[in-house]
This record gives sequence, C-alpha cells and structure tokens, in this order.
Amino acid sequence: MALEDALINLGHETCTFTCEIDNPEEDAGFEGKLCAYLKEHGYDAVISINYFPVIAKSCSRTGCKYISWTCDSPMLTLYTKSAYLPSNYIFVFDMQAYCEFKARGIKNIWYLPLAADTARNDYILSQVPEKDYHADVSFVGSLYEKNRYDQMVNMPDYIRGYFDALINVQMETYGDNFLERMLSDIEEQLEGRAVNISGDEFIGTPSLIVANTTLGMKLASLERRKILNMVSRKVKNTRIYTGSNTDDIPFIKNMGKADYIYEMPHVFQQSRINLNITLRNIKTGIPLRIWDILSAGGFVLTNFQAELPEYFEQGKHLVWYDSHSDMMDKIIYYLGHDEERQQIAREGHLLVRKEHTMEKRVQAIISTIEDAGKEN
Repeated sequence: MALEDALINLGHETCTFTCEIDNPEEDAGFEGKLCAYLKEHGYDAVISINYFPVIAKSCSRTGCKYISWTCDSPMLTLYTKSAYLPSNYIFVFDMQAYCEFKARGIKNIWYLPLAADTARNDYILSQVPEKDYHADVSFVGSLYEKNRYDQMVNMPDYIRGYFDALINVQMETYGDNFLERMLSDIEEQLEGRAVNISGDEFIGTPSLIVANTTLGMKLASLERRKILNMVSRKVKNTRIYTGSNTDDIPFIKNMGKADYIYEMPHVFQQSRINLNITLRNIKTGIPLRIWDILSAGGFVLTNFQAELPEYFEQGKHLVWYDSHSDMMDKIIYYLGHDEERQQIAREGHLLVRKEHTMEKRVQAIISTIEDAGKEN
C-alpha cells in the first residue's frame, strides 16, 4: 500500500483496520466496530483513499481526525451531510471539484493532486517480467460495456435523444465538461427514471448523478472504443489490457486484465506509447494513470486536462492532444521519432521522482493539518 509505505517512511506508526462496509453512508455494524477499535487504541487519525461517510461519522463520535484523499471524481459520497463534520480533513485531486465543494461551505477541504509511487515501481521493474509487454501503443483500463445508460427504463424518446446529442458533442470537446450543466433544466424529469435518490444523507442533485454515473460512463464506453478502433486500424501492434469485451475493436490485441502492482509497471515501461483517455467525470484533474505511467518511466500521450500545464511542460515531460485527429497525428509522429519520445519519457520520470512522490504528498497532508490546527 503506497500510502501506508509513505507514512512509515516518514516515521509514522500505522495499523490497518479491515472490515467490510455494506453501505458507505449508513452502516451501524461497521461504525460500531470502528468506534470500539478507535477507543481501544487511541489513534491520532484515520486515513483512507476516497471518502467514506461511515468512517467520518465514526471518527466524529470518538474525537479522532479523519483524513481522506480522493482518487475518484466526482466523489459522490462527499455530497452528504457528513462531509461538514469538523473532524474531517478532506483532500481532493480535482481542482474544479475542490472549488465546488469549498463553495458549498465545506471548511476542512483542500486541493491535492495525486502522486507517483516511484519506490514501488522501482522494485517491480527490477524484476524480470514473465511476459512480453512490448507494444507500439497500449491502453490499460475499462471500456465500461455494462453501464446504467444502456439499462435505463421508462425514459421518453426525446430525453434519450437529448442525452445522445449531449454525449456526442461532449466526446468531441476537450477542456470543458458540460454534461451536468446541460441537465439542470430537466431535473424533474430525471428523478425516478434515470436516477434513484434516497436517504437523508445525500445532498446532491439528479443532474449530478445522471451526468456522472449514467452519461459519463456511456461516454467513456463510446469514446474509448472509438479511439481504440482509430488507433488499432493504423498501428498494427496496439494492445489493450482490460476485462471488457473488445469484439467490436477487431484490430486490437486484448491482453486481458493486467495486475495493478506486478504487471502494469512493465506494460507502461515497455510500451512505446501509453494512451490515457480520462473519464470526463474528472473535470480538471490529472488521473492516477498518468502518474503511474510516468513513475514507471513510460511515455504518456493523453487528452488535455486543465491542470496538466500546472505540473508538466507539453513535449518535454509528456504530450497531450486536443482532438482525435491531433491524437492520431501525434501517435504517428512519435512512433517515427524514437529518440525524442524516449527523451520525453525520461524527463517526465525525472520530474515525478523529484517533485511528485507519495512521500511529498503525505508531507503536504501533514503540514496542512498542522497549519489548520494552529489556525483553530
């Protein structure tokens, strides 16, 4: 566990609490066990990847700090009343999402980008891989063939047509994720058809749910399949590592799922070009896949995200595209310029080793919490 390793490397004592959560918002059994555990051991804080209301409420009841660092966006569990508890210390990797939560009045919330786990990948890459992972172009990820959009029932044809139009326009637009905004005028027609909101904890909207769990996943399925069909028809050795069905992408080589810890670093290192196709639910942030590729020394070709220029230089540390045609042009160019591509991969790797490690992010978390304590 990269987060735990970073804490230990920085001199902190850690212990892992393991217990299944039936419902992340309301689970009396889990809360009872965690509260008893915290009272018995007297820990300074609980830390988790992503935000869980049941943990927040347990920590509040026992007077323990709860630190959460999101790697999904939007973090729908943050749209709950528990997010406002004063014992929370919430770190969000997507700047636009952070700003929206801050505007909602959540006090103890900060922006923090994700990180590269260079130490773990150094160890994995020192081992001789059992398989050949060489490819001209690789993509690691789901194609979301099972999504809520295809399972919608009782949806009038005109609303489905509106959804289809939104998805098609958003697919061709980079730098502005507008799905949620474009649903606000039809919210009353969404509830009970495309979304089921229940419980007193949730304080989000039907537009939020539909845009991110229904339209967003359908868009990801369509966009990823379109891109991978485009690439694999032009580049012979194009591989995908996924558990999804790829029968409709006939020229791609489906290698099956890659183990996140033991196989992905080898995939990223040995692929000449690693594609990143960001879920549009991530509004401005840099997804974990980019940090993972760079930490393994791989070359990244990614769609544009608004936060990329804050941390990377285009053509020096990685390369981004702003349209599907631009993506294809850059794939062909960098496959024909090995030395330039390899230099970019080296520079990106050196940058994350120096500035964006897990240890540096954990130090930032601790410093932020200490500063917040002084202010209070």
